[in-house]
Amino acid sequence: MRRALHASVVTVIAACAVLAVVAALGDFPAVSWRFRPAALCLGVAAFAISLLAAAEIWRRILGALGPSIGARRSAAIWFTSGLGRYVPTSLLLPVLRAAMTEREGVPKRISLASMAYELGLSSTAALVIGAYFVIDLPSLSGSPGRFLVLVFPITALVLLQPRFFHSFADKLLARLGRERLPASLPGSRVLVLAGLYGLTYVIAGFGLYALAQSIYPVGVSELAIVVGAFSVGTALSLVGLALPGGLLAREAGIALALSPVMPAAPAIAIALLCRIVQLGLELLGALIAPIVARI
Repeated sequence: MRRALHASVVTVIAACAVLAVVAALGDFPAVSWRFRPAALCLGVAAFAISLLAAAEIWRRILGALGPSIGARRSAAIWFTSGLGRYVPTSLLLPVLRAAMTEREGVPKRISLASMAYELGLSSTAALVIGAYFVIDLPSLSGSPGRFLVLVFPITALVLLQPRFFHSFADKLLARLGRERLPASLPGSRVLVLAGLYGLTYVIAGFGLYALAQSIYPVGVSELAIVVGAFSVGTALSLVGLALPGGLLAREAGIALALSPVMPAAPAIAIALLCRIVQLGLELLGALIAPIVARI
């Protein structure tokens, strides 16, 4: 029964991931491709590095809160459970990760806290870069109101401080009938980890710029806008958390952020190509990481 249940879960996850790829291909607009093999390889490599870095950052968050897991095993857990975000409501992700980390000796409350920090820190990093993108827009130059966007990342950083996060987490765990957190991340560590997540977004942004070369001739002068577009899309996907993997919301955000430097059709195509590449790498990671972990 357990093996049948595991097989059913894997089948559902794989089906949802494949449907996400098919949907992205189906929505691809008609564009003139500019095949650039070197740029395409650089784009894929940049996204692969950003995903591996995100997996390692989560491992460090987990180790700072409680028992640590080896790098190869934690990467297998991160990639495998990460596919749960493509199942409607994305609730399968925390369920899978909590179950997989518990088998490694990590209490569920620690695993859930690490995922809360992961979501909060990565979202904060996206908001910081997205805020800079908005403030730097030429169309908003000279408008004092553009600085209001800083309210979002500042609020997020404040809420992640131990005084607020630990109290909220303890109250939530108490309601769930679980023990309190043994530790929380200090304020200095929160800032460092948020900076590391910001670095992963910048790397992914360079990957987006490289992928864009196969669809539209983006110049070096538009580099900052294209790099920031990835973080803007990620930040806007927060409003679509109920969607599998933030589908549509993130693509719409990336396309909107790219609109100042290109027409709508190539902007949408680049956003969808980004989704396909990232999803393909996540599927590949979910297949390879567990094998590497057993070596």
